Amino acid sequence: MIFIWGKKLVYSKLGYVADFCPICRSPQAFEVQSVGVASHVYYVSFGKGALAGYQRKCRECGVVLDAKPTNYATISDHLRPLPQLIMGTFPNLTTAYQAVLALEERVRTSPSSLTAQERRALIRNPLVLMSPMVEKRYASTHIDLQTVITFFGVLLALFAESAIVERIAPGNAPQSIAITCVIGIILIGWQISLSNRRFIRRSIIPILARTLKPLDPSEEEVAAALAELTKLRHKIGRKLSSRDLMTALA
Repeated sequence: MIFIWGKKLVYSKLGYVADFCPICRSPQAFEVQSVGVASHVYYVSFGKGALAGYQRKCRECGVVLDAKPTNYATISDHLRPLPQLIMGTFPNLTTAYQAVLALEERVRTSPSSLTAQERRALIRNPLVLMSPMVEKRYASTHIDLQTVITFFGVLLALFAESAIVERIAPGNAPQSIAITCVIGIILIGWQISLSNRRFIRRSIIPILARTLKPLDPSEEEVAAALAELTKLRHKIGRKLSSRDLMTALA
């Protein structure tokens, strides 16, 4: 008998706040959660565990960022319209983000006024924000829908082949099934190897395209930012294709 136990992260919803979202490039509503490290047996955790920190998830784009509850006047129990949420949870938001909001106003109204240094930072920052999601994804093996479909497709092929070969050439059944098993394992392994690339295309690139669209970056600017992150050993620098991102921006 295999006994599975250890530690796992436990997320507990605290409520809602208003804050600035660097992906949406504007104030947005966020859901705030506490993050605990709890013991588990067969992945069933006991309580909320030891507090590890807090995070906030944008209700508009879905990006997850670190949170500091002390930054807010209060945390709302209910999701309210953004103006009400700002007044109740972060009334000095405009003052706290004055410089950031002024820069974002320039992005919207006069992007040509941005200096080369400002553009580099505005293109690089979203990539840095999304980097932890990519690191987490590549830290373990993931089975996505395409991999599951391939697995069941291989099983069906084996059952069908077994029935057919037994009728046509019973003596060749073991060899034929063995060959199909090898091909099936290769196909499943190939799908697993592609799952992280699909994750980037479906979950990372759309968010980056959304936030970079107002800047209308060139492929050279995107490639330079990715190259910089590659030197800093961020996987997003190597795994994200500048061409795929430019296609999403088009």
